Amino acid sequence: MMRMIKKSLVDRSPIEIIYMTSEQKCSKRRILVKKVEKEYILAYCYFRKDIRTFRIHDILAASPILLHSERTISRLDYNK
Repeated sequence: MMRMIKKSLVDRSPIEIIYMTSEQKCSKRRILVKKVEKEYILAYCYFRKDIRTFRIHDILAASPILLHSERTISRLDYNK
């Protein structure tokens, strides 16, 4: 997970995270990591349209955001 967070910072590419809110609810967010500290990350949240702080301990999962072209099977691949 930390590898994905650091990759977002270095590559300036958005990622999707699932984290536990302070109300103990799971939330999914698309973020762009701006800074990584020991216990938290600073990131732009596309949902809130603002810079937010996320506790690393509360992040349950992190994954890359696939572009539409990477998710779609082309007709040529389908006919193989």
